[in-house]
Amino acid sequence: MKEKNKTFKSGKEFGAFLGLSDLDMELVGQKKKLIEKLKKARNDQEISQAQLAKLVQTKQPAIARMESGLVSEISFDFLAKVALVLGVSFTFRSAKAA
Repeated sequence: MKEKNKTFKSGKEFGAFLGLSDLDMELVGQKKKLIEKLKKARNDQEISQAQLAKLVQTKQPAIARMESGLVSEISFDFLAKVALVLGVSFTFRSAKAA
């Protein structure tokens, strides 16, 4: 019988539970870092989610999903578009464990 309320001590433990490889976990981590950087840039520039959505040619709920950290629903292409609009640069670093 599966545990309904299993708790995890780390993101790595949770990733292993889901069957994610170290490389998959690294990608999730990279996306999360980029999303936080984009969210900060939007706030620093005092741009609303709706304004950013218009600039990116999408709808506000897509920006809200991105900022809520639903990394599995957000593509790197979408993040790159947002970064271009906000003037944010980013670099991928080599995965240590992957």
